[in-house]
Amino acid sequence: MKEQPVGFLDSGLGGLSVVKEVKKLLPRENIEYFADNQRQPYGEKNQSELTKFTFQIISFLLKKKIKICVIACNTATAASLKKVREYFSIPIIGVIQPAVQDAIKKTLNKKIGIIATEFTTKNGAYLREIKKVAPEIKVFSNFCPKFVSIVEAGKFTAPETYEVAREYLKPLKDAQIDTLILGCTHYSFLKRVISDIMGSGVILIDPSISTSLTLKEVLIQKGISKEEGESKENYYTTGLTDKVRKTAKIILNSDNIAIQRVKLEELG
Repeated sequence: MKEQPVGFLDSGLGGLSVVKEVKKLLPRENIEYFADNQRQPYGEKNQSELTKFTFQIISFLLKKKIKICVIACNTATAASLKKVREYFSIPIIGVIQPAVQDAIKKTLNKKIGIIATEFTTKNGAYLREIKKVAPEIKVFSNFCPKFVSIVEAGKFTAPETYEVAREYLKPLKDAQIDTLILGCTHYSFLKRVISDIMGSGVILIDPSISTSLTLKEVLIQKGISKEEGESKENYYTTGLTDKVRKTAKIILNSDNIAIQRVKLEELG
């Protein structure tokens, strides 16, 4: 089982922020990554659609013999983590719980901010998780609909990105939070912009880091961590391969990325 790959899924390329951290932390692990670019943005979909998509993609990744799956998407985690864990026999990790645990440890003034997609914000998954552990913490949320398309276009530090970010972050600055959860894996690529606007007094919680640490713990605990040999990586998209490859090369800092197209009808 150690040789079997780790599966990752996202609506697009935001989940590569998790892959990037995993490659640092677990360089030997084989990777199967699925980006559902054709059906994004996930943040505007309803729960039944999101659950269906997640089931389809995990089923696809299981054909690639994955040993564990990371739902590297906050929206899909919020919509479907409980159901897919009940249905599939492999371990499945979401990105919400690891980020919440990290944020609760780090906040000093007990004011945590969350930026996320519309679905994740309205679903209240982060709020419920925080209140379950630390009911005294005040939570402030805002959804940032333009951030996903900005990241997919590779405009990580463009002037328009700063302009959009200032608008989205203003309510959280006004609330005087000291900790901010980047509640969408795409947002990890905007850390520099977000940090510049929020200032050095606000700690950014990046789910890609906390999730990669949780993945390592689970692999070791189950005795299925791959510690020898080279890493093999395969990437799939329902979108346009050339467009996906261009941004993936920037994110992973590699020219050696093969992207395979998967038609929606292949997902069943």
